[in-house]
Amino acid sequence: MKVPRALRVLPFTALALASIWAANRAPDGRRPPQMDFTVTPEAIANAMTKMPHIASMAMLFFLAVLATGYSRIWLAAVLTFLVGVGWELVQTTVVGHNPRLVDLFPNLAGIAVAWIVVSVSVFLWRSARSSFAASR
Repeated sequence: MKVPRALRVLPFTALALASIWAANRAPDGRRPPQMDFTVTPEAIANAMTKMPHIASMAMLFFLAVLATGYSRIWLAAVLTFLVGVGWELVQTTVVGHNPRLVDLFPNLAGIAVAWIVVSVSVFLWRSARSSFAASR
């Protein structure tokens, strides 16, 4: 059964837009745009402790792969990364949020881990399917 493309794209699109909207919420008000462009090993190490960034990027990546298909997994990675960039950009004017360039590193880590999981899963699925077909 073939799923209509719109239904495959909907979960990723809805969650991506909802997450950007949530990052843009400003219950404490707005400020002039600010972004921390500091990239040091210490800042990267600190950013890599942000498990919510990693987990949410992985989840978005899985949904993006469903939307784009495995043959365009690179597009899923780019779209997911752009959502992470969007998070940082919309936070630049939110009081209480600290948008930082180094927050993109855990985003990349989440995408990389999810990419590996998807690739291994597809490999195992195809191997199992071909060995089952050969045994018949």
